[in-house]
Amino acid sequence: MRKIRTTLLLGLVAALAAGAAFAQANFSKYEALGDSLTAGYSAGALTKFYQDYSYPELLAKQFGITSFQQPTISDPGIGSYGTVLELTALHVVNGSVVPVIGPTPGNSGQPINATLPTSYNNLGIPGANAGDLLTKTGDITKLLTGNIDPNTIMFDLVLRDAQHTAIQQAIGAAPTFVTVWAGNNDVLNAALTGVALEGVTLTPAAQFQQEYTTLLGALRQNLSTAAIVVGTVPDVTAIPFVSTIKPYLINPATGAHIPLLGGTPTAIVPLTEQDYVTLGASSLLAQGIGIPLEAGGTGLPLPEGSVDATGLHAGVILRASEIAAIQARTNDINGIISAVAGQVGAKVVDFHAIFANIVANGVLVGGIKLESTFLTGGIFGYDGVHPQRLGYAIVANEWIKVINGAYGTNVPLVDLRPFLTGEGTLTTVSAKSAVFTSEAAISTIKLFAPNALTDKLQPEQVVRHHLTARMDRAAITPLSP
Repeated sequence: MRKIRTTLLLGLVAALAAGAAFAQANFSKYEALGDSLTAGYSAGALTKFYQDYSYPELLAKQFGITSFQQPTISDPGIGSYGTVLELTALHVVNGSVVPVIGPTPGNSGQPINATLPTSYNNLGIPGANAGDLLTKTGDITKLLTGNIDPNTIMFDLVLRDAQHTAIQQAIGAAPTFVTVWAGNNDVLNAALTGVALEGVTLTPAAQFQQEYTTLLGALRQNLSTAAIVVGTVPDVTAIPFVSTIKPYLINPATGAHIPLLGGTPTAIVPLTEQDYVTLGASSLLAQGIGIPLEAGGTGLPLPEGSVDATGLHAGVILRASEIAAIQARTNDINGIISAVAGQVGAKVVDFHAIFANIVANGVLVGGIKLESTFLTGGIFGYDGVHPQRLGYAIVANEWIKVINGAYGTNVPLVDLRPFLTGEGTLTTVSAKSAVFTSEAAISTIKLFAPNALTDKLQPEQVVRHHLTARMDRAAITPLSP
């Protein structure tokens, strides 16, 4: 790998404001820093099928760059818990189509260009938070010799040389243009594990301030003339993994809402309509867990996330207070991103506002309205967290709009129409309900919280109560249409 030509310099942001303004962007050498959203991760894995449509790859093509290197992985990909998720079955239940989402059977894919003699242009690392881009390294020989460590696998795939961090490799490539989309995982861990705990699943604001200031400060100090564009963090309620399952069932006879159950078997606490239930609950609800006896369920509660002496136990419920804490930290982080960007002369793509608008209004493409809904919306992939190909193309266009507006360039937008047919978009199953298997849930959670315990997501088989006067559950769906 190319010798890193510069060293990481920390702090110094106050001295960097002099280089804040640039009349034009030079796209000749582009580097992307970030997490799974930058890597082109989708459906629970890193795989060439989606990487070819990562937003940095799409930007590079629109910039006219002919060789943009990514750590490509052959199908069916490499995830933190196996292979890429797929539609494994379509069941018809009482006249309704119920898709089943789970990992692709078989062995994982393999790195395609692991021996590339230079660092990659796309340094998006699935699972990385902002601080990881400054401190962590990766060793590709671990994978090539079969010594796979699920805690470091994504760093090993992307960083490879066991010596240099993401920020060091980005600076060493001497780019003329840089994008940074970091901070998502500094709040997303809390949403996916169902535990919002300061310093455990939520990065403290002061810590993020220091890390992000160091990150952008190092870029500006070492790349004084490069154009830098950064992205803010979306609200976690914008992703289907968090927002798909309602905290209640609907009585078809009366339209009344029947709260799902949380808490513990000895202290059951019904959910309120301000609480959230993650996709990890799907397979549990299919067993009647979380559903009251009078609605034909077991009367057992859905598991809530917790932290004890044995570690972090992932759950499937986010109480209203936890969502409020995550959103407050997201706002903190976005304020820091915007402020630090202003100090170093970086431009900002406000993905928090962009995804809020998608949730509220959708996106109209070729007369077709795309939405954020799971499976049927067209934007998100099978893991309910990451965009699919079409979604990444929409994201790429948001970067381009800001770039053109900020630098007076005329980078063409990605043509979205071809994504509406063929293999460009996959999650178009028409269904009012779905089973997101426990394997799919664990695969998604483990990317962001590799040390999280998932014992609560795999309960022993339970016996459901069948009441003679039970209401018809055929018309009661835990997933919103």
